[in-house]
Amino acid sequence: MTDGRDNHYSLIILAGGAGNRMQGADKGLLPLDGQPLVAHLLARFGGHGDALISANRNEEVYRQLGARVCADRHGGFQGPLAGIDACLPHAAHRQCLVVPCDMPWLPDNLPSVLLQARHTDSDIAILHDGERLQPLCMCLDRDRWRDDLSAYLESGQRSVHGWLAEKPVREVVLPAPADAFRNLNTPQEWPR
Repeated sequence: MTDGRDNHYSLIILAGGAGNRMQGADKGLLPLDGQPLVAHLLARFGGHGDALISANRNEEVYRQLGARVCADRHGGFQGPLAGIDACLPHAAHRQCLVVPCDMPWLPDNLPSVLLQARHTDSDIAILHDGERLQPLCMCLDRDRWRDDLSAYLESGQRSVHGWLAEKPVREVVLPAPADAFRNLNTPQEWPR
């Protein structure tokens, strides 16, 4: 392994969206089994002690969950890449595990599988659920990609797929029950 990679990582939870498909609700704080969505991800993946939440409202509520909160550098809900961009400079570890707040059932072994898939500091490991790529479930090197991501956003671009298009992506297929990869994007998808 190179110097920037070990078993430690900073967790980045993306919860900075406008919640358009949830009637404007702050999705990361919506309750699931009595806990906010982000609390499920913090409990499962935040064990290394460095957890950051990308959030653009209700920052104090998120802080009470025990993570550092980073708002986008530019207003107007600029998308998930803006959330990653806001968090990377504050990550304590070079390796960063990124997950969206609306996938609370991701497999427990996601961090280890993505971390092991990276062979160089340039590699970006991304989850493939067996049917499609899940580009917001990724592991990347903070120092290698921070400036590149900022420059992409400064150029006015916002597409996750566009940013990843020419990158050394390592797709990782992770066997798990289909429910593990469910997104809670709309009220219809929410458990009853």
